[in-house]
Amino acid sequence: MQLGALRWLLFPAAVIYGLITKLRNLFYDRHIFKAIKVPVPVVAVGNITAGGTGKTPFVIALAKFLYEKGYRIAIISRGYRRKSRGTVIVSDGRQILTTPQQAGDEPFLMAGKLPGVVIAADTDRIAAAHTAIENFACNLIIADDAFQHRRLARDINIVLWDPKTPSWQKYFFPVGRLREPWHGLKRADYLVFSKTDKIIPEQRTFFEKFNPSITFFTAPLKIVGLRTLSAENVSINTIAGKNVLAFCGLGNHSQFETTVRQLNYGQVTFLRFPDHHHYTTTDLQKIIIKAEQMNCDYLVTTEKDAVNLPVNAGSLAIPLLVIEIELKLSDEIKMAILQRLPPSSTSGADLQINYD
Repeated sequence: MQLGALRWLLFPAAVIYGLITKLRNLFYDRHIFKAIKVPVPVVAVGNITAGGTGKTPFVIALAKFLYEKGYRIAIISRGYRRKSRGTVIVSDGRQILTTPQQAGDEPFLMAGKLPGVVIAADTDRIAAAHTAIENFACNLIIADDAFQHRRLARDINIVLWDPKTPSWQKYFFPVGRLREPWHGLKRADYLVFSKTDKIIPEQRTFFEKFNPSITFFTAPLKIVGLRTLSAENVSINTIAGKNVLAFCGLGNHSQFETTVRQLNYGQVTFLRFPDHHHYTTTDLQKIIIKAEQMNCDYLVTTEKDAVNLPVNAGSLAIPLLVIEIELKLSDEIKMAILQRLPPSSTSGADLQINYD
């Protein structure tokens, strides 16, 4: 794919970004920069490209599984675009303690789906990990979006990959979406083809050039339901044959649009917003005007976008529904992860949290 005019203008920035990233990795590889080990196992989940691989639903699925195996888990995240500083405890495992603005949309979303799991946001992952261990007795850390955060030593490195990634992502950010050189995959233990149940042979061969010992898994995506903003479950048949306006602010808009197309709607119109977009009343007005022009019966959006909506979004002239999705972990990846971890010291049932 040829670079467009804008990407050519950004090419010098991409070169500088790539050089800095290579130099930083070299310093860690040569042990000039030291990775810091914390007293409990760390599972890092991340990408080699920016956004759109299903990282958040994967972390949620992983945390649920490991919690049920008895681990006292903390998820640590930088809390991208949050309006706070330092270590913020988003959830203490019993209740959510912050607003989406203080936590960041992804940590807040995870806190709502993971009762029993501690969620902490901090750009300093070391500080967040120590807070979770010392204040909440956590015995396992899941480091969200941490493949490039090499300062925190980890026991398992999981990289997610969207097999539909366009070819221009071979370029470094901001021209493309590559976050570091491909040979950074030598640090990965597992590479998960997300949102699919198939491993593409050509892509597998490509990745094995950089890490012959990497293990591959899949994590297919499925729609589990629809709900209102007030968490009331709605039958998927509700929108059967209806005209729908679907909007999102994600790193990969096309994946959401593909998901929406699985629904039995009448006609669908899509609106795209920037990743992690904080919606305003003006944005909602724009959405409603477009929906009325297209004679839409419903609005639909993602769970992450729902976190970023203003308070008046629940009283719009056109009903708004949220699509709930999840990634499914295979038995093979569950077993592979457990084999790399020490036995848990508690039973998930003892904590009396029910995810059903």
